[in-house]
Amino acid sequence: MKNSYKILIGTALLLSAAAHGAARHAGPGSGEEITTVETLRTDSLVRAGRTMRIYQKLDMPYGRTLRKTAATGNASTYYEQDIDKYPTNDFRNSLTGVVAGLTVRELAGVPGMYYGGETARTALYVRGFSPAYIVDGMPAYITQLQLDPEEIESVTLVRDVADKALFGSRAANGVLHITTRRGLTRGRTIRFGFESGVSIVDRFPEWVDGVEYARLNNQARINSGYTPVYSDEAIAGFARKDPNDLQYPNVDYRSMMFTDTRPYYKANVSIDGGTQKLQYSSYIGYAGEGDIYKVGSKADFNRINVRTYLKAAITKDLDIDFGFAGGLTFRRQPRYGYGSSATIEFENALSDVLTVPAVAFPLVVSRDEETGNTIYGVSSTYKDNPYASLTENGFSTDRGRSGVVNATLTYDLGSLVKGLKFQSYAGLNLFNMTRIGKNPDYTAVIYDPATGESVKTSHEGTQVSGKSNMGKWTHQGLYLHEKLSYEYRSDDHRVGASATYYLESVERSGNSFRERQQTLIGTFDYAYREKYLFQAVINYAGSSMFRPGKRFGVFPSFGLGWVISKEGFMEDVRWIDFLKLRGQAGILGHDTFGSQELYEDYYVKSSGIKFGPYTTGYQWIGSTNAYQSYVNTISRLGNPDLTWEKRKEFSIGIDAMLLGNRLSVEAGYYNALRDGIITDMSGTLPGIYGMDGIDTYENYNRIRYQGWEAALYWSDRIGEVHYTVGGSLSTTRGKYLRYNESVVYDYQKVTGTTLGAYRGYVCLGKFTSREEIEASPRQLFDDEVQVGDLKYADLNNDGLIDSNDTRVVGNTSPKVDYSVSINIRYRNFDLTVVGTGRAGCVTAMTNRYFWNGWSTGAISDFVRDNIGGDYPRLAYVKATNNFQASDFWLRDGGFFKIQNVELGYNVRFRSRAAVKGLRIFLRGANLCTISGIKDVDPENVNAGVTTYPLYRTFTAGFKFTF
Repeated sequence: MKNSYKILIGTALLLSAAAHGAARHAGPGSGEEITTVETLRTDSLVRAGRTMRIYQKLDMPYGRTLRKTAATGNASTYYEQDIDKYPTNDFRNSLTGVVAGLTVRELAGVPGMYYGGETARTALYVRGFSPAYIVDGMPAYITQLQLDPEEIESVTLVRDVADKALFGSRAANGVLHITTRRGLTRGRTIRFGFESGVSIVDRFPEWVDGVEYARLNNQARINSGYTPVYSDEAIAGFARKDPNDLQYPNVDYRSMMFTDTRPYYKANVSIDGGTQKLQYSSYIGYAGEGDIYKVGSKADFNRINVRTYLKAAITKDLDIDFGFAGGLTFRRQPRYGYGSSATIEFENALSDVLTVPAVAFPLVVSRDEETGNTIYGVSSTYKDNPYASLTENGFSTDRGRSGVVNATLTYDLGSLVKGLKFQSYAGLNLFNMTRIGKNPDYTAVIYDPATGESVKTSHEGTQVSGKSNMGKWTHQGLYLHEKLSYEYRSDDHRVGASATYYLESVERSGNSFRERQQTLIGTFDYAYREKYLFQAVINYAGSSMFRPGKRFGVFPSFGLGWVISKEGFMEDVRWIDFLKLRGQAGILGHDTFGSQELYEDYYVKSSGIKFGPYTTGYQWIGSTNAYQSYVNTISRLGNPDLTWEKRKEFSIGIDAMLLGNRLSVEAGYYNALRDGIITDMSGTLPGIYGMDGIDTYENYNRIRYQGWEAALYWSDRIGEVHYTVGGSLSTTRGKYLRYNESVVYDYQKVTGTTLGAYRGYVCLGKFTSREEIEASPRQLFDDEVQVGDLKYADLNNDGLIDSNDTRVVGNTSPKVDYSVSINIRYRNFDLTVVGTGRAGCVTAMTNRYFWNGWSTGAISDFVRDNIGGDYPRLAYVKATNNFQASDFWLRDGGFFKIQNVELGYNVRFRSRAAVKGLRIFLRGANLCTISGIKDVDPENVNAGVTTYPLYRTFTAGFKFTF
């Protein structure tokens, strides 16, 4: 039957809920609830999981729900069962390859989630931007309000302008709208889950041992005209690999300090239940990970989340929703480095391990006979002993506490006007993190093997008697909204309108100014026979970031949709089940809440102006003091005309279900203009302006983003094998239309280039002879270039190679991000495989693993294996010429990863059994990487070099449903 989805709509939402483990999503007007979860799967359910997503319900802000078939934008909702497959304690990783149009990059294998920033461990991108997180109606910093996938009911990705306008100015970069667990309208479901496993370091770049270091260092000295310092006897001594040899030590710091595995564990219990008048949900979950320190104080990450939700019908017209969530996190780690205050100590430890050569000094020189304390070795060049800094410098514990409370009152004013409702919401979130610990010091000396004498250093074994407070971070936010809405439905018409007032106030550590926003949001929706769709949204938004008179702006947007498959001329097109053309356009204001009050002048106290005779060292006759005068100097010149950055966007696309609802197609194009970006203009002001070193800001820079998005999935069955296969891809290209710059040559302009452009020298190869060097333009980086050094192009033909000869030589932003997935079910078994990749970009191999080998520093395996090839001439004196940004160091940055695999088995029980279902599963993450880059991880070449390495994770677990 044509337009058969009308029949499916009532059940498809039900089926989608079951397929995604969301037992609380019933279809419109069904009056039914599903009480079993993962174990209930049929061919229809598998289709509901992927290809019927076009028929799903979208969870939008302020309690609004909308069928995707009636939406004018490209929003998609995903449920717990979609994302609860990835073994991770950072739920953002569980979105990898699942949410079409969302790019997830894992940057570092930090245990747990890291407060150091939203993108310190994992970065998410939607059309080139990092999206905002809205959790149960409140903007959230996801590293503070940490979530388990099991406590999430739905995640909605919002990316088109009119849909984003529903959230206000915070949503200009896109939104991940998260709804946590709700209750049921019938029955009760109890679930208990447990998962445990191990994470194994994937790629941890290697560095040479003492023997190889001595040989390479000798060669570097010879190449630079110096006498080698390591004799054959010394090299033979290093070969004994004795870290405590006072004359020929060879210390493998990495194997002594770090291991390659760490444990992973998770457990949780949830209860969902209720009636038509009362629904409730409770959740408690524990998640933990170890660390890869082999020595030192205890190191791990532990988190406990508690959440509860209650919805009650006080009267037939009045509903009250109440939610509470609390989280505790504990991060324990060694205190590395005397006086260090780094949030993650591992990065300091790794830096020293990759800097100090194995032969620099003995690990241990002696032991104090009186105290029994170990006396460690250091040198005049390397003043810290990495092993001692890790084992003897104490510990720290980060204790994070988060609390969220929100309440919603919904009053049905249908007795006054049918379809009229009022909603009032208040939410408060709090976060506090304190660090306590001890930071004693160790004793270290500089030992001279020639004389047998030791020289004292600054490491004198200082001890501390008790713990101390090492830091504190706080955040609190208050959020309010009042909403009046109206809805009218008839056989042919659907009309909706609303007016919402939104207010937020945020305070945080390190910011003396309160961030305040208020927005009035007006909406209007109309549909004729659910065939012709119209949506309009207008924002009147205000921000405390701008001065009075510039704080408010009006930002309109609208959307149109046409369900072509409902037209009469489509009746006989049997292979098209659903087809919709959609589009949105509009303007949004974007408030970055960066530096505050840029519209005002800002003064600082000067460092001091010496006052007195220069010839006497600024000392007046008869005095021994140098007098200084302090004054207030301007640091920033305010601009009272600063106002909102504007996002001018439009998008167009299609949604389709084809071939008997087996093929799902979503495709679209978007174009967004960032206009009036707040820009520091001080770098381009002429010196005569008298503003050297003084910041001043304008709404100046302008960038256009555009790209394509597509998702395609096929679901079918072969006998008892049910499967869904498909994938998604997206392209994003940003181009500078206007940029604050002052350059001489057009080829160096940023204006007209794309985001991610990598600038450097054009490498013509390597010099092969002195004659070639003499005949080439002079390269100014060193006193003299040598045979084997890199040769660069003279772009301005002035006979010199300097900063005027750089240009765009590549682009680090991928042209295409893509994902593929396979879901297979055979009887009680199911298998999910997800892979992601990127293509059309370069990666710069310029971190310390690739740029080393000179002086006395440690030497990497890359240098050892590539001298004269991918690594230029080895030299003791750094050849600065060879370590400039250039296309010589660029490699193809494309890769493909098998990101996630889950194999599950569902045990079914009799209907009257206490246990309704059992699911047993095996999971793996980051299992395989295909890339031309071998030594480091192509997802982040700094992993294992300047920060934690990435891991392959293997787990097993089970889930009981009662």
